[in-house]
Amino acid sequence: MWAGWVLPPLVGAVIGGVTNDIAIRMLFRPYAAWRVGGLRVPLTPGLIPRERAQIAYAIAETFTRHVLDGDQVADLLLTDRVRATLKDKVAGLVDQLGGLLGANPAMLAMAKGMAGDLLLREIDSLARSDGPSGEHIRERIRERIDALDVARLEALVLGFSRRQFRAITWFGVLLGGLIGVVQVLLIHVLPTA
Repeated sequence: MWAGWVLPPLVGAVIGGVTNDIAIRMLFRPYAAWRVGGLRVPLTPGLIPRERAQIAYAIAETFTRHVLDGDQVADLLLTDRVRATLKDKVAGLVDQLGGLLGANPAMLAMAKGMAGDLLLREIDSLARSDGPSGEHIRERIRERIDALDVARLEALVLGFSRRQFRAITWFGVLLGGLIGVVQVLLIHVLPTA
């Protein structure tokens, strides 16, 4: 008597969890197409290996559009610390040159400040105009992702989304169990009403 009430939700929960787990695994696996008699087995390779180039492009596009573009790379490279170090180096070179030429201290101080500022402006300008563009960064990211071994790509994606995939699996368990409860209600409760 109790099996008719307990088994449908239990079986539904198991089916929901297992199918969601299989679906997540099928995102990556199999890594290569399976062939039977020369015909490719449907759903092989997995979605990510099959659509790898488009996924790499989409990730690169999103990254350069919303996270890091050419100007931001220049800002990353030309930090305040780097700027200060460059100014110190220029000041040291101007001191050496001024000492060789016998320049007076007031002129030397003015030259150090002007030379350092000029150098930083030129480096900043070059980094923004001739440095890596958004297109260059996008292409490098796309190439790096596309060159990854599929197993390594799988490990990376699972590394940062394991909790989300586990939640999807548990949602399948919950949904399958709820479907089982609905079945019990349809079979045992509605006919008596």
